[in-house]
Order: sequence, then structure tokens, then C-alpha cells
Amino acid sequence: MSTDTGLERDDDLARLRRLFLFDAVCETGGIGLAAARAGRTQPAVSLAISKLEASFGGALFERGYGGSELTAEGEILHRRVRRMLDQMERAVSDAIGNDGPHTKNIGNICRHLTDSQVRCHIAIAQCGSAAEAAQQLGISQPAVHRAARQIEQTVGATLYRRRVHSVSANPAGVEFARCLSLAMYEIAQAREDLAHARGQMTGRISLGVLPMLAPRFVARTIQRLRRQYPNAKVTVDEGSHARLLRELRFGNIDVIIGALRVPRLAGSEREIELFSDPYVIAVRKGHRLAGKKTIAARDLAAFDWVVPQRNVPRRAVIDSILARLPGDPPLVVETSSLPMMTAMLVESDCITLLSRSQILEAYPASEMVALELQTPEAERTVGYTIRTQWLGTPMQQAFLEQLTLEAGVWTTNPVGAD
Repeated sequence: MSTDTGLERDDDLARLRRLFLFDAVCETGGIGLAAARAGRTQPAVSLAISKLEASFGGALFERGYGGSELTAEGEILHRRVRRMLDQMERAVSDAIGNDGPHTKNIGNICRHLTDSQVRCHIAIAQCGSAAEAAQQLGISQPAVHRAARQIEQTVGATLYRRRVHSVSANPAGVEFARCLSLAMYEIAQAREDLAHARGQMTGRISLGVLPMLAPRFVARTIQRLRRQYPNAKVTVDEGSHARLLRELRFGNIDVIIGALRVPRLAGSEREIELFSDPYVIAVRKGHRLAGKKTIAARDLAAFDWVVPQRNVPRRAVIDSILARLPGDPPLVVETSSLPMMTAMLVESDCITLLSRSQILEAYPASEMVALELQTPEAERTVGYTIRTQWLGTPMQQAFLEQLTLEAGVWTTNPVGAD
């Protein structure tokens, strides 16, 4: 097989054309009617359904003289296929605009998109250029450029910025790719749903973890999940909120865990509170402030500070606190590296702002001291973020249930044994 057609493998996600035909059979109730609607022969539709059943490993229809009725597994797949089509239709509708000349043909446009066009476009949007997309997909640049031209022609909208030596997605193209990525995500979820229906205690979940979250909280939750789903596969990606939110919106991760935003996110994302984990002043054991149970903002003016860089919420909290102090305390080190920050605290009289659980987990032997801060800025809530329209698999929903249970334990015993 040549690299130019490498995207057409049958061992990856089920081919879009077969899924479209599957939906047509579901809607019409029979292969013959679906063939007539799709402009295909009845044997071609039968073959497509047979290949789809082989791909998903089970019968999707019960065929009889009265037509084709969905099996239980067919119902599971059809729910995901309808969600996939909804995402694709939303993507096309947004790309051409509500007043576009093809508005009435959105469904037809979607059904002319191919696997290679969709995957190439998503890769261009996520990688930043057609050249990097080709490298990621393992195909030639001409193949990627060809797919880009075809998808623009099919949709009837401009999706790219074209320069002399590069092609990249424009803002409309990035949003189009995001919706397509969520559409493909639904079919991956369908495989997990079907595995669960067959009694397989497995599944996948991809977590985005914010840097200030105590790692043992997530680790404990994963262990809770594995008792229920011994073969669960968990991916953990730590990063900035901005990057993880982009990954969540594309469907590359399922859940973000960490400090919730102020104000709370709304619209396409939903934030759920788990427990309070306020900011505290962190100092080394033996520091002049270490003997105080609580401190006021005025106590902080006489010390050097180690602070995170300006692209994280904690820095905004620190700046707000320092703005009310007499004078300007020196900011001796600016770093978003937590190990570097804590090393500076241990080796000097510098102070900083950390979460209470972070200090308790990282320094259980009391090498560091957490001082309660009497200021509204110290309030901080940990929770998780999901897409508003997200439909998790049974295993993913079980993870959220275990996350909530662990949060209840964590509030009373953050670093002790289970």
C-alpha cells in the first residue's frame, strides 16, 4: 500500500462511508430503501454493513422479510453515529454560515466527506501546517494538500491560509477541525461502549491534570477505578490550563482535573466542584514566619518572593496580594517549575504561595510549613472540567464517581493511608 493511501486502512476507525450507510439503513428500516436513498446498489450496501459488523465484532441488524431491525449492539453504535453526524453537520453549518448557498444540503455535504479528508484536515489544524501534518500522519505532503483542496471543494468554504511555502488552517478551519475531531471521538467511544456491553471490564480515559494538583489524589482515584475495571487504560497529561482546555475541546482528553477557573467556565465546558484546597504561604521549617498559625498580608512585605510566570492563575493571586503591601517585595526568582520553586524555599528565606495539599503531599516530614493566609484571594476550589455535551463511556463515568468519592476522603485525610 502506498503512503498516499495510508489513511484508508480498515484496521483504524470504521470507514465514514460505511457509517453513513449504516445510519441510512437505521433510518429507512431496510437495506433496499437505504440503497435507493444513497444511490448505491443493494449488494454494495449489504457488503458495507457486513464489513462494519466485522470491524465492530458483532451483528448490528437482525434481518427479516420485514426489513432490518437493530440489535442491542446496533442500538449502541447508532447512538454514537447520530452524535457523530450531529457534530459533522454542526461543523459544516458553522463553516458555510446559516445563510450559505448550501445550507439546505448540509447532510449531503457531510456524507461526501472521506476519512482521508477529515483526518488530514484535523492534522493540519492541530499540527499548524500541512507539512507537519504529513509528517505526523506518515504520508506525503502532496496527499495532504490534495485532501485539503478536496475538503474545501466539498464544503464550499475557505478553511486554510495559503502562503508561498506553507498551508495552515484559518480560524474557521480550526473550528471545523475541532467539530470533526469530536465526531471521530464518538466512534472511538462506541468501541468502548460495545466492549462494556460484552462484559469486558476495560476501557480508556485520558486525563488532563493541572500542575498544582496533588498527584496522589489522582493516583488514588486511578487505583479505585482499577478495582472496578482491572483492565482500564488511563493516560495522564500534565500541562497548563490553556493547553489542556484546547485538548479537551478537540476530544484529545476526556477530563481536566485541578483548580477551577474564576469566574467559572460556561458554554461548551462544565466545571464540577470537588473540594476546597486553598492557597497558603509556603516557607521552610525554621523560617521566621513558621511559628505563626495564621498570617496577614502585611506580614509578607519583609521577605523575598519566588513566583510563577504570568500565564498561571496563581501569579495573578500573588500580584493581587503584593499590590496591597507597603513597598514592593523583591521577586528574586520567576519560574513555573514547582521543583525549582520549592528548592528555593528550602534553601533560603524566600516565600511563595502554594496549595495546602501540595505542601502536605510533597513534604510530609515537615521540611516545609503551610501558613494559613487571611485574605479572600487564598480561596481555591479543586474540581474537574468536561465538555457540556460529553457522553462518557460506563468506565469513564465510573472514574468520575470514584473521583468524587476520593474527594470526600481527601478533604479529611489528604496524605494518609486509604
